[in-house]
Amino acid sequence: MSAWAEIGDRTWVRRYDEWDLNVGLVVGAEGALVIDTRATTEEAEQLREHIRELTDAPVKWVVNTHAHFDHVAGNSVFTDATVYLHENAATEEKLAGTTFSVAKVIDLGDRRVELLYVGNGHTSGDIVVGVPDVNVFFLGDLIEESAPPSYGEDSFPLEWPDTVQSAIGMMTADATIVPGHGAVVDIAFATDQAIELGKVANTISTLHHAGTPLDKALEHTEDWPWPVDKLQDAIRRGYQALGTPQRPSLPLLGLSD
Repeated sequence: MSAWAEIGDRTWVRRYDEWDLNVGLVVGAEGALVIDTRATTEEAEQLREHIRELTDAPVKWVVNTHAHFDHVAGNSVFTDATVYLHENAATEEKLAGTTFSVAKVIDLGDRRVELLYVGNGHTSGDIVVGVPDVNVFFLGDLIEESAPPSYGEDSFPLEWPDTVQSAIGMMTADATIVPGHGAVVDIAFATDQAIELGKVANTISTLHHAGTPLDKALEHTEDWPWPVDKLQDAIRRGYQALGTPQRPSLPLLGLSD
């Protein structure tokens, strides 16, 4: 298990062995804000103790980057905190909390944390958590460092690249980016991963446009940035969005009026 790493003034990340998950902590004059709460209440109780290694400030705010269990299951441990998450995450996973649609600013007293929704990606409820005074951004599972991005049954493979590009577009070249899982990265890494996400979207669209049936697309092994066995849900979700593929019609040649 890693220790806390300070990535900006009173801004930390801790990378846990369980799920290789990153948890963020931002402390201001009025209290502490936690970004994601781990996969079980037991893990969250451990997190609460680990926070005490850094500060005695009360945890007044919890932010969930999205609604998957490994990021939200510990919310209930922080009984005095207000939980913030995107409205889609709250609706789809029936999570309790204070929701927003596009943007929300949390005032920590002497600094602020910004919550932004920039589109569908890993889920319909992914958000960007920005700490502007230190140029740090927590992207949750919109970006992953220790494994390929996780395409699940609730992912949006065709929209995901644009969502990440929109997030990157808000950053300066020296921004620090915390992925949902793995090591802290920079904007170059995030840009490269956005390109790879784009390759997945383009390959799905190309196969579909060519009239390739879904079962054959699932077996297609070329043109992907990651092994196709990691992309089965991506292909299914892409085809679902695009509809049933149709074989291209060919013009009839050699016929006269």
